[in-house]
Parts: sequence; structure tokens; C-alpha cells
Amino acid sequence: MSADAGGHSAVTAHAAPGDPLVARLLGPDGVAALETIELGGRLRQVFKGAPRTLAGIYRQAQAYGDRVMVVQDDVRLTYAEAFAKAAALADSLQARFAIGPGSKVAVVMSNRAEWIVSVLAITAVGGVAALVNSRGVAAEMLRAIATADCELAIIDADRADIIAADTPDPTWPRIVVGEPSSGLRDGQDADYGELTSTKAGSVFAAHESHPDAGGIVLFTSGTTGFPKAALLSQGALANSVAIACFMGLVQDVRYEQETGEVLAPERRSMATPAVILGPMFHLSGIMPIFRAISLGTTIHIMTKWNVDIAFDMIETVGMSRLSFVPAMLWDMLRSPRATPETLGKVAYMANGAAALNPTLLAEIRRRMPNCLLSNTYGQTETTAWTCSISGQAYLDNPSSCGWAAPTVEVSVRRDDGSEADVGEPGELWVSGAGLMTEYLGDPKATAEALQDGWLASGDVATIDAQGIVTIVDRKKNMVISGGENIYCAEVERVLADHPQVGDCIAYGRPDPRLGERLEATVMVAAGSAVGEDDIKAHCRANLAIYKVPRTVRIIHEALPRTASGKVDRGKYLKQIAAG
Repeated sequence: MSADAGGHSAVTAHAAPGDPLVARLLGPDGVAALETIELGGRLRQVFKGAPRTLAGIYRQAQAYGDRVMVVQDDVRLTYAEAFAKAAALADSLQARFAIGPGSKVAVVMSNRAEWIVSVLAITAVGGVAALVNSRGVAAEMLRAIATADCELAIIDADRADIIAADTPDPTWPRIVVGEPSSGLRDGQDADYGELTSTKAGSVFAAHESHPDAGGIVLFTSGTTGFPKAALLSQGALANSVAIACFMGLVQDVRYEQETGEVLAPERRSMATPAVILGPMFHLSGIMPIFRAISLGTTIHIMTKWNVDIAFDMIETVGMSRLSFVPAMLWDMLRSPRATPETLGKVAYMANGAAALNPTLLAEIRRRMPNCLLSNTYGQTETTAWTCSISGQAYLDNPSSCGWAAPTVEVSVRRDDGSEADVGEPGELWVSGAGLMTEYLGDPKATAEALQDGWLASGDVATIDAQGIVTIVDRKKNMVISGGENIYCAEVERVLADHPQVGDCIAYGRPDPRLGERLEATVMVAAGSAVGEDDIKAHCRANLAIYKVPRTVRIIHEALPRTASGKVDRGKYLKQIAAG
């Protein structure tokens, strides 16, 4: 048992051994050390000497000057240039839009350099950047902006036009990147290019926020099907960056131990560029960006997944470390450019999505024998890091997500709150400096998720005698398809809105490329002419494209139900599996 700063006792799995290499590197003779500080009114472990806020990270980064910060297609910005643009934008945020500490500003863009500059500017003035899913339809983006109570949106022209077609005159002003066909509203909107032009006297000076102050908002769905706005503090973000930097060092040491190869300086974790392969509005996008800024490395932005561009980056910019989803790796291994020489340049690959298909894992081991593999588990609500495992330990436990990360505590509990036995399934609870502050505007959901300094993950897990965590089921019915989290409740809500659908269920099925594929079954009245294409069209009109079921089964009989009247998901999925 351990006691938190609020005086509450909490069950913890720290009695079980952790990753031996991590323990050694954090030991008395190691390269890093932890200390205990107060965050959010509770005592938390953090890395000693690491920045406590984004301002601390930015101060480090301003010294990188002429190093290249961002590369996106033909756009290249040095650290000095990016901070100059951010300084000019920050001045306008304060003077023209009255944005300051605590103000929420939506960032609604595709992957691009302006996205990074906008986040720098918002957080520099003490504001909170709400990172909206730019792949959504107008209703989804509008709901996210409203949920986070944003005072302003920095938005690209394409997204501005999508929203304008639904809501021509939103209540919040916009700073628009590009030229929207809907135009700019006089006295309300502004052009991003004009605001970021270099101004005499604009100096980047980040507001000295408290570690408990808000940093960013990310959106996550739950059992209601509507996205919730998770507020992540400056301290949580800074701690997550410190964990990422430390774990990079762990991977360097483990690689050299297990392969016998000494990594060249340019292939070490502190030197390799960050390559953003997926959406930047996810933690898997924003956290590598913050990490790169803290280290002074280059951020290469892929505006859309393209396997040839990925190989270009491996061959020309030294992309030796990949954070991938299974679908990306599937594409790469089937490319004619996947030669032994090119694949051999990749030293490390991290999977943070659905578990790797055993066939795909075997192919990686055969074709990339010296590549160190890892699996990580985390959530938006934990600012990414919960568990990690790599190297031979991962190969020995391919279905697991590993040991608790440094500064993180984990516990598996029964429904009555008691600690589960070794190997016994129960709900995974997480504690540490990375926990979210709250779900904005949703105190009920916040109270359910955060209890006595611990987060109820909603996932069912086991912890073995070595302290290794394995996720065995999801209490929240979520599909991870191609790296995207799709909550079945959200899809089912849209399906149920179709006038001819009487009942419905959305679910995931194994897929060799995507990890899982989203499918759905809908019950319609006998004699109804509605078909699969009609249901898909309805979903496309109301959901982001990746949330549209790839297969829709039409049935005329009732779905099985539990005694409480809910759809019996387990029974129905067994029926499908049985054919």
C-alpha cells in the first residue's frame, strides 16, 4: 500500500519488479534520478532537473537557433524562424484577441508547419491549445470547439470551409491559414500569414506558468459516444517529454546490449529526427513534437501517410526510429523499396496501437533481425505513458505492454476496489505525474475517472509475477484501426439515427493490415430496401471517414440482449466468429 498527498491509501503494483535496465539507469550510479514534488495537490515522482513546464522546454529550444526545427514539403523553418513567427502570432493573440493565461484556443488544421507555430504561440502566452481532430465532419469539429469552450480558432482554409458550409457565422473569431472560399469576416477574423510576418520588437518570451496550469486539450470518446475534452497540465506534458527522452536512452543501451552493435552518434535517440507519420492532434503526434523541440532535433511532417515518402526519409534524413501503427509497417514491408539494406537502417520501431499480428511480427523479425521492437500502452488521460516493453523482453511477451514507465504506478483491481492477485484480470488503474487534470465541462465523468489520485483506465488487465502488464479486454468498447481509436458507442449513436435502423452494434474484427477493422450490424424491418451502401453513406455524412464501418451487415431479426436489456456484445461476436 502507498499513501498519496491527500492521505488516501492506494493499491500499487510497485512491489512487483520492474524493467531491470530502467531500474539500473535510475539507480545510484545511473544516468538519471527521480525526485518527489507536489503536482495537482499530490506528491508525484518526476525526473530530477528536467523542465517542469512548456516554458522551460522552450527556453532550452531557443538556444538551438539555426538548427532546422520543421520540414514540411518545401517549407523549412529553423528554430529561430519558428520562434520569431510564434512571437509575432503571440503578440496578436494578446493584443487583438485578448488571449492570455487559461484561454482556450482551438487548433484545427491538417499536419503542417503552421500547426506547430500556432501551438508554440498559444502556450507561450499561457493559453491552452485545444487540438481538434481535423479529420472530422463539421458537426464533430464544432462540438469539440464548444466542449473545450474555445475563445478563438486557428484553422486552415479547408477546415474553415467545411465548418462554414454548416455554420456560416460561428460565434468565435478565426485566424485562418490560407484563403478560404468562405472569406474572412470583417472585424472578427484574421489572416495567419499577416499575423506571423516578422515584426520589429516581437520577442518570444514564454509565460511562466505553474506546472498545474493547463497546457493542451485532447479529445477522447467514452461510453456516451461523444468526445470529452481532456485537459493536460504543463507539468504532465513536461514529465511525459522527460520520460520519452529517458526511454530513448534505454532503447539505445538495450539495442547495443542485444545486437552487439555500437550505435553511431547520428543514430542515437537524442540525435535522430522526429518523423510525424500520423495526425498531429493525437498524443502520438504532439508528444514527439515537444520531445524534438526539447532536444533541438528536426521535425519532419508527413501531411498524409505515403510509403514512398517514408522510405525517402529513411534513406535521406536518417529516420532510424519509427513510431508506427501496424498498417504503416504492413505497407512498408510490401513496398519494392523494402530492401535488406534500407530496412537495415531502421534501428528501433515502437508500436503503440493494436497488438502486432503474429504473422506480421514474424515477418519483421525475419526481415529486420537487428531492429529493436517495443510496445507501449498509454491513454490520452495519462499523457501517453503508462507501460512499455522492448527488445527480447517484448519478443518473449508479444501480447503484453510491459512494465510501468518511470514515474508511473499501476494497479489491477477487482470491481470491489481490492487488489487483484498476480495474473488475475481486473481493471487497470494508473497514477503518476502524467494524469489529466479533468474532462472540461464534465465533472461527473471526471469524478468517475479520477479517484484519490488514480485514473480508472477502463481496460481489463493482468500483472504477472515479473510486474509485466497485459491488456486482456476493454471495458470501453473501442476499436483501434490503422492507429485510430474508434469508440463503438459513437458509431452506434450515428447508426441508430438512421430512420430505418431499429437496432445496431459496432465492433472490431481482426485485420492483417489495420490491426482491427470496424464493422457493424444493423437491424431493419423486413421488406426494407435499405442496404449496406445506404448505411455507409449515412455514416460518411456524420462521422470522420475512418469511423465509417468497412462492412455493414443487414439483419431483420433482433440482436441478442442481456437480462438488463443491453445488446449482448460478447454473445453476438461469438455468433459472427462461428459463422
